[in-house]
Amino acid sequence: MDFNKMVNDSLVKMEKDGEVQKLIDKHVASTIDSVVNDLFGSWSDFSKELKNTAKEALQINFRDLDLSSYNYMILQAIKGKLDDEIKNKGVTQIKGQIETLLNNPKREYKLSELIDELAQEIEGLENLEYEECHEMSLHVNKTYSSYFIHMDTEEDMSKYRCKYTLHISERGELYSIIINDQEEDMVNNFDIKRVMSGLHGLEETLFKIYTSKAKIIIDESNCQLERTNPEYE
Repeated sequence: MDFNKMVNDSLVKMEKDGEVQKLIDKHVASTIDSVVNDLFGSWSDFSKELKNTAKEALQINFRDLDLSSYNYMILQAIKGKLDDEIKNKGVTQIKGQIETLLNNPKREYKLSELIDELAQEIEGLENLEYEECHEMSLHVNKTYSSYFIHMDTEEDMSKYRCKYTLHISERGELYSIIINDQEEDMVNNFDIKRVMSGLHGLEETLFKIYTSKAKIIIDESNCQLERTNPEYE
C-alpha cells in the first residue's frame, strides 16, 4: 500500500475541488479577526484610549449647570401638560354635568318631596332602635306675597340656624337659596368645583328647580319630619 501516493492523490483532489483554498481563506479570516479584536476589542489599548478620549470630550461640570432653571423648565412642561388634560377633561365633564342638570322635564315639585330628599342627609338612622325616631326641623313663614322655608336634618333647629333657607313666591317660583348661611346664585355664583365634582341629593334638585324655573308646591301638612330606622320600615 503506497501511502505517499494516497496522500498526494488526496491533496490533488482537495486542491482541484477548491478545499485547500477554502481552508486557507478560513484561517486567514480567523487570524485577521483575532488581530482586529486584539487591536480594537473592548479590552484593547485602542478601545481604552478611545473611551478615555470620549470621556474627556463629554466631561460635564455639574457645578456650572443651572439646575434650578432646568428643574423649572421641566416643571413648567409638566404643568402645561396637566393643565391641558384638566382643561379638556374638565370642560367635557362640566358640559355633561350642566346638560344633565338643565335637562329637567319635571315642572312641579312638592315641599314634601324636598323634605324626603333632605332626610337622605340624616346620619345614624340605622342606629335607631325599633321605637326611636329622628325629627327634622321645618319652618314655613308666609309673608304678603311669598314664603320663607327653613329646613334642617337636626331636631329643634331655629329658623336662623337651619342649613337650607328657600325664598319662594306665591306662585311657587324659587327666588333664592341659602345653604349654610351662604346665598347661592345658582346660575352665576354657584361654586364651579361643586358642579364639576357632581351635585347630589337636595342640592342637585334645588339647582334643577332654580335653573328650569320649575314650581314648588307648599304642602306643609304632607311633610313627614319624623324618620325611623329604614330596617324597621
